[in-house]
Amino acid sequence: MPGAHEQLERAEHAGHGGGHHGGGNSKLFGVTMALLGVLIAVSAALLGSERNELTRAMIEQTQAHADYTSASTKFRLIMLELEKQRARVAAARDTPGGWSPVERFIELAGDYTRERSLAKTWADTYKPLVEAHFDAAEGYERAQLIAEIGIVLASLAVLLGSRPAWFISVVLALACIVQIGRTFFPTGRVVKETLAKVSRAEEAYEELRKGHLGANEDEQVIERLDADGKMRAAILARAKMRGAGTPENEAKK
Repeated sequence: MPGAHEQLERAEHAGHGGGHHGGGNSKLFGVTMALLGVLIAVSAALLGSERNELTRAMIEQTQAHADYTSASTKFRLIMLELEKQRARVAAARDTPGGWSPVERFIELAGDYTRERSLAKTWADTYKPLVEAHFDAAEGYERAQLIAEIGIVLASLAVLLGSRPAWFISVVLALACIVQIGRTFFPTGRVVKETLAKVSRAEEAYEELRKGHLGANEDEQVIERLDADGKMRAAILARAKMRGAGTPENEAKK
């Protein structure tokens, strides 16, 4: 009887000890699941942000390419006009000593050459930015996948009371944190450096454009061709006559 009593006390103590260990494991498993849930949310938020930034960078890059294409088109048009003027000069159709648009065309050719070069530089500076956001989106997507696998293993650890499954889920949680870090910091550095280059390229392009607009060369050319303003007055009169003959104006009368 004394031996049986000791065995019962020993079993009861073992039962209490196992219960304490089980409760501790459950807390660890729960904390791990909560951590993995947070990592999934953080990865998803960073992934969405990078995709938005990627879309914006690609739109801005497309605009810069459009400006480059526009500058190239204007340059080609000017070169065509220069070819016409060269043929005209060769045919001696210009009045000796008179005003000729050739000088203006040559000036425009130089301006549009610089504009095309600056626009191309501006467009090309977006390439590292687009690549950085694209790689970052993939990196955060991998981090999210790692965290999702980890939370599945942590759930199995809770259901089965498996410490190996829990240990693997902890390793995956650490791997997710590492993946987020090795994506976030290099991307931030590349984006910062590239945005500075984009800003400088855009400012150089805009300064050239402002110089073109501030020179008033287009207005000066019109003044040379229509010094007394008769052609512009005739064009304005014809426009008014056309406007007076529209159905809306007839109805007003």
